[in-house]
Amino acid sequence: MITLSDDLDAITAILNDTFRAPGFKRNYNLAFGRIADILYRYGVAENPRNLRFRFILCMQEFFDGIPQDQWRVKDPEFVKKSEDFGILKFREWIIEQIT
Repeated sequence: MITLSDDLDAITAILNDTFRAPGFKRNYNLAFGRIADILYRYGVAENPRNLRFRFILCMQEFFDGIPQDQWRVKDPEFVKKSEDFGILKFREWIIEQIT
């Protein structure tokens, strides 16, 4: 039986796999489509475009907490931190929608 924890891990894996690809090769439509399918099982009917926008808002929280002159968008470690933060916030949002 698949649990919410398993599905959250699957969503995290989908996003991490997407971010591993070079920027111009990332298939966000596929990634967020797969996430939408998972969420639909819990009664959360969001289209992939809305989920992508929600994720962007989650990532924006990371950047809002740092002065713009300290953004290091060409630093892979900094970018990875922003992605990880976005994933964490997105997972929290998903939990709020389901519970």
